[in-house]
Amino acid sequence: MRAAAIAVVLAGCTPAAPTTTRPAPLEQVYTLRDLAGTWRWILHADDRGTSRTEDEEWQFRPVPGSPDQLVGRYTRSVEVRSLDKLPFACNQHPTYRQRAVFDVAATLETSGRFTVVETGYRTEPGPCDHGFRHVGTYVGQLAGGKLALTWDGGDQTLLKTDDVDHALVEPPWPAKPELAGTWRWDASSVDDDGNQRDETEWWEITRRTETRLDATYRRRVVVHALDGKPITCANAPQWRFDDAYILEGQRDEDHWHFVELAATPGDHPCLRATPRRALDESNAEQLGDYLLLEWRGKRRQVLHR
Repeated sequence: MRAAAIAVVLAGCTPAAPTTTRPAPLEQVYTLRDLAGTWRWILHADDRGTSRTEDEEWQFRPVPGSPDQLVGRYTRSVEVRSLDKLPFACNQHPTYRQRAVFDVAATLETSGRFTVVETGYRTEPGPCDHGFRHVGTYVGQLAGGKLALTWDGGDQTLLKTDDVDHALVEPPWPAKPELAGTWRWDASSVDDDGNQRDETEWWEITRRTETRLDATYRRRVVVHALDGKPITCANAPQWRFDDAYILEGQRDEDHWHFVELAATPGDHPCLRATPRRALDESNAEQLGDYLLLEWRGKRRQVLHR
């Protein structure tokens, strides 16, 4: 009884602890730190004659002075391939890619989960991408080396690839791509005689000044008889020719205007009826690794790196 009374007296004499800010529980701090690092998600699917591969790499890193928040960034790449090898209308090629980089912020919730909010994005320019994205919000849950993200109408699970606190990556495409350099164009069609016609152009563009360009391209056309029989003018089931062109380009506000100055036409018995080439001109717009040309008569051509 005496010992109990002494304990009560001592408890009553103990001064009250000062009011302070409560630190985050150790378990929550550890969970948030466990989110830091690099994560990866990949999905492959075939649909309506195309093969589609989606690839996302996420990064999270702590915010100095904010133990309950992380900042992050992820790069999303979507590559679409034509299974029948037919080109897409947007880039005149059997494959195209869309890439975007999203900035995100992650906040720890009292439930032990966290909220991930997309705060902005940048897209890679290209003829198959309108450049617009919706930003969204995710609910995240850690489970070992997996990060489950859910949102209204979907979910995905990321796998952790490392715990290193890397600097957030910059977009994997140049901010101002250079127009000078080599370009290529390919096309296949069936001509009026029922023969397959494969065309390839190799372009070389050099910069004379900030507003003037010099360009050349070599154009090769290969004609095949689909039935394997000899083509009358060639006396063979296949024939080809090469043309060469010289052009000059001049800046026109955000576009370029190309004019063909001269041509060296190829020679072949099948060309004797049309031995000359008509010179043309076009307006050009660069979208990343693509150069969109619109020639007179609304003929559209898309060159690629």
